[in-house]
Amino acid sequence: QPSMRTPHGALLLLFILACLRGAYSGGGRSRFTSIISFGDSYADTGNLVMWADPVLPGLPLKNLPYGETFFGHPTGRATDGRLVLDFIAEALGLPSVPPYLAKGSNFSAGVNFAVVGAPALNLTYLQGLNLTVNPPINSSLHDQLAWFQKLKPSLCKGQGTDCFESSLFVMGEFGGNDYISFLLSNRTVEQARPYVPQIVDSISRGVERLVQHGAKYIVVADIFPIGCLPGALTKLANPNKVEYDRHGCLKRVNRLARYHNSLLRQQIMMLRYKYPHTKIIVVEYYKPFLAFLDMPEHFGLNSSTTLLTCCGAGGPPYNYDFNAGCGLPSVKACADPSRALQWDGFHLTESAYRAVADGWLHGPYADPPIMHVARP
Repeated sequence: QPSMRTPHGALLLLFILACLRGAYSGGGRSRFTSIISFGDSYADTGNLVMWADPVLPGLPLKNLPYGETFFGHPTGRATDGRLVLDFIAEALGLPSVPPYLAKGSNFSAGVNFAVVGAPALNLTYLQGLNLTVNPPINSSLHDQLAWFQKLKPSLCKGQGTDCFESSLFVMGEFGGNDYISFLLSNRTVEQARPYVPQIVDSISRGVERLVQHGAKYIVVADIFPIGCLPGALTKLANPNKVEYDRHGCLKRVNRLARYHNSLLRQQIMMLRYKYPHTKIIVVEYYKPFLAFLDMPEHFGLNSSTTLLTCCGAGGPPYNYDFNAGCGLPSVKACADPSRALQWDGFHLTESAYRAVADGWLHGPYADPPIMHVARP
């Protein structure tokens, strides 16, 4: 009776497909057993606040309302709740990635070297250009790679060359702080532009170092449109309307960010060609940020506050005041951060980061999407 056999076969196939679907849909069964992260305030889960205390007294980051949304207390993340990295770990079924400086942590499921304020170029180099770097500590990409190298033997105990076979490396964002250092040190975009190739080169050399250390899967992030951040908009306010795009962002500053991103993309193409056995995933902060400004409602964000700092002071147009930053006693957060885009003048809210993470995990802000690569 051949006619009887097909439905069973079809049902079995459907059953198998349903099981597989379950395994891939955020139940977190993936090829990745750890996440190793490098970056700046968009990824730091607590390194800056654990930095030797006497060196950096009174960090506003250590105070509420930082951390109010999810954790209920400040964690050292530069937002109201979770970061993109937290949502990626969750989607892969992994614990939150512990900061490297949290001594005594278990790094078997990952380690985070990212530090708030970390530049791509070294501190001494930037200071040699007479730039103000804040905080003035050795946390650059180069320094983070040195930490990684120091920790590597204990991460790889007895595993040989296959040590990072199932690790997801996340590189970046890097570069944002370098450009912000230029702009906050009263330099023009034109003065910053010649340094872009050097900054991108530093990132691509960092990626190459990871490949040489045995990384098989590396996520590389581009930079966000700095000209849309309330801190930059306040510092570089211009009476000439021509300087602003339809979203109210500074065109020239965003052009700098796009230049960085296009050079970075070129470098990644070369690295993919040079190392065909390493999967390099390019992810974006730039495009989702513009999408938030284009269609805030689509992401559940309030369309009338897209350039207003949630946790800031001074009122419109940006509610940002360099002398009254988030975390200081007099500064309050907006009533509903879940509907806000901008958290503290330089960083986004958990709501925004969740939407970015979704675009990295499932597309369209990743090439290829992380979850496609995660399937064993």
